[in-house]
Amino acid sequence: MGSKREKSVIIISIAVLAVIIIAILLGTGVIDPGKNDPSKKETVPTPGITEAVTDPETEKENDAPITPVPLGPGKYTCIIRDIDLDSCVIELYDTDSGSDLEYTFTAATDIRTSYGKSIGAALLGIGDIVEVETSDGKRLESISGNADFKTHKDVMRFKIDTSIGRITAGNNVYRYDDRILVLDGERFINVTDLDSLDVISLFYRDNTVFFIKVVSSHGFLSFTGSEDFDGGTVTINGSNTAYQMAQGLSIPLAVGDYSVYVENLELSASADIRIESHKTAVFDLSPFGRVPVTYGDVTFNILPEGSLLYIDGVNTFYGEPVSIPEGSHSVRVELGGYIAFVGTIEVSSSGGTFNISLPPAPVADENPPEDILYNETDAGDSYIDDNDASGGKSASGSGYDDFIFDDNTSDPSDSSYPGGSDSSEGSYQGGNDSADSSYPGGSGSSDDHSGEDDLSGSAAGSGLKMLVSCTEGTSVYINGNLVATVSGGTAVCDKPRPGTVTVRLVLDGYISRTYTVTIEDDGEDAVFSFPDMVRQ
Repeated sequence: MGSKREKSVIIISIAVLAVIIIAILLGTGVIDPGKNDPSKKETVPTPGITEAVTDPETEKENDAPITPVPLGPGKYTCIIRDIDLDSCVIELYDTDSGSDLEYTFTAATDIRTSYGKSIGAALLGIGDIVEVETSDGKRLESISGNADFKTHKDVMRFKIDTSIGRITAGNNVYRYDDRILVLDGERFINVTDLDSLDVISLFYRDNTVFFIKVVSSHGFLSFTGSEDFDGGTVTINGSNTAYQMAQGLSIPLAVGDYSVYVENLELSASADIRIESHKTAVFDLSPFGRVPVTYGDVTFNILPEGSLLYIDGVNTFYGEPVSIPEGSHSVRVELGGYIAFVGTIEVSSSGGTFNISLPPAPVADENPPEDILYNETDAGDSYIDDNDASGGKSASGSGYDDFIFDDNTSDPSDSSYPGGSDSSEGSYQGGNDSADSSYPGGSGSSDDHSGEDDLSGSAAGSGLKMLVSCTEGTSVYINGNLVATVSGGTAVCDKPRPGTVTVRLVLDGYISRTYTVTIEDDGEDAVFSFPDMVRQ
């Protein structure tokens, strides 16, 4: 019995002693029951990213106050989180325990560098690694730079494996745990916020990294208005590496200035972009996209029926309104036996109506008077068929009717076209083409000369000339072939074979004219003088 009582007393004594020891440890802070509790574990929120500035909500989270944990008297190796020179309060992070501390300092606090040089508190900065000493757990007696940590500076293209707590920097491999602290500028961030584009410095001891400073961080490049560029390529600083453009594309880039070039088929865009730390630069591509094409519905009323209409060189059916892109377009109307029309129309989104009437090609009498072709005489008026019942000259004095063209914008009193309005030749730039050799039925074609070597019908070997006087610079065509240009008032070419030939006079900006003349077999040069050309 006695031995049983002795055993009970011993057990009770040991239990009491254990309780006393635990109470002492709890009181001194050596044991912190909440230290390893995940629900109470301190974390640094991930910074938000916006187009121009960091997300305000994330800034608020990052700036949230941290409750310091007192560790009591002693010496600690810490990283400075913040310092307030006005209130003489310094916030520290204990690298051993992973706890945040807060102490006061005074003018009596001994502050020195790691080399022992005395300095003022104003030279202390966020991210400095220091040794601090306190005798009461409230006020610091000394602050000095720490020389125990080694530094791996300016690490680029590093790798972080969060699953096993490993950092690979070149050929070096380091460990880290949840005590690690990361400083980006003046903000503390999570280790998971780091990107391989960042440049960092590692502070380690016994191959374990306790602190990381971001030397140069990264940002992002994104795009808006990129619909027309989707599927294209994005090139940065002319690099061989190209990104494919797609909606929501975001490219991480190191902080700095970049030349960005975006291309998709015929579209391209370029800009100089500045990337800032943890911010997103936005390249708006909408001004470089495709310009919407606006069409106008245009009605063509053309006489005679059966005339061919060419718009920008394309044979176009005009039995119903033609949808044409807004802007300037070339137009040609032709029909055998009539003078072709060449000009330019201006099309607006509202469309419009254009009335064109082709005048008949001139018809030569079997025995024309000698001077009828180039002198304004009554006989000449009756020789040229100008389709004018009054027998009078046209407004241009050409001897036949000008084109009747109406863009349907003027006085509807013009009776030249059934239901038409006053002709508006100013809407067209161009003129009539009376003898284009490619024009079916035009005077430039000559089916009755099949036995001749050339259409101009020159009398080879005769040595005789044909002299044509007209406006300076006028090109002279004989039977559709260019033979000379008026220079010094006269164009000179070989005299054609005797008979009837067609002379066409062409000068840029002037109305082209066509005349039929007779070449005499008189052994002399053929000399002709034509009226000055008339401007369009």
